[in-house]
Amino acid sequence: MSIQAVVKLLAPRWHRLDPVADVSDFDVVEARIGRRLPASYKFFMMWSNGGEFVQPERYLQLYPLEDLLSLFEHGQPEDCLEFGTDDGDGFAFDLTKRRDTARYPIVAYPLGDTDRKGIEYRADEFAEFLRSWTEALG
Repeated sequence: MSIQAVVKLLAPRWHRLDPVADVSDFDVVEARIGRRLPASYKFFMMWSNGGEFVQPERYLQLYPLEDLLSLFEHGQPEDCLEFGTDDGDGFAFDLTKRRDTARYPIVAYPLGDTDRKGIEYRADEFAEFLRSWTEALG
């Protein structure tokens, strides 16, 4: 399913933040991590710069773009870029895989865990990750 279709399903249940205004806003993050961000993630962030499911839905928070670098500096497994949480696990792009396409798998780990041994695969890419959360809500 395309990221556009996922966003359409997600929209009625999502508390949006002001969107990223310009695609060049991603340049600072990409330069610091030394990798491109996924196109589907950029599309989402230009629709809503993070946000969360409207309660009482299953909880998911995605961080605003400006928070990513501080998270990248500490508090997550190496070669991961944490972009969200459900208040128990952190969700991140596994930057060790598929660097050429920037379609990184999504992994999860207990918040505060910095050991790569504890990461678990959650989705093949960002749009699939969001779709799985949306479909779980019915």
